[in-house]
Amino acid sequence: MVLACLVGCAGWHGDTYVAHRSPPKLARKETTYRFGLPGDGWRPVRNLKDVQVAWVNPELGGAIEIHAQCDDQGDSSLDQYTDHLRIDWTGWKVLHQEEARLVDRAALHTEVLAELDGVERHNELWVVKKNGCLFDLRYSAEPVLFDKGQAAFAEVVGGFRFPVRG
Repeated sequence: MVLACLVGCAGWHGDTYVAHRSPPKLARKETTYRFGLPGDGWRPVRNLKDVQVAWVNPELGGAIEIHAQCDDQGDSSLDQYTDHLRIDWTGWKVLHQEEARLVDRAALHTEVLAELDGVERHNELWVVKKNGCLFDLRYSAEPVLFDKGQAAFAEVVGGFRFPVRG
């Protein structure tokens, strides 16, 4: 099913996000990529603005999101792109940040505590650029439950592949 969709379907199918082919403005900003699946307890969420792939886990108050943009992202550093993800957040406190590798490229892996609309969240972020595309992968949960969802996020990140070859 997924391989057939690589030819004609757009959107999220199984472990693959398939880029839209039209309208041309949207098609230039997307790409096809693969990812791992978070497993039991994580429910897919579709049709979110600015997020292509997402799951929620109500027991953890957790969410995992993936977004890619392949047009007009500029030439900022991975640190600047990560900092851009703090829009709408307050009290942004970096707990840990390290340079790493993802899809054979330099990546920035960051953990932060922050508040969204006055609610404290623990976030884990991966930001990577490759072949003109910028990817950000995020896991967010209630701080006291954060550790319980990290393995699911590690599965998503561990299965991340770009470019996708048929």
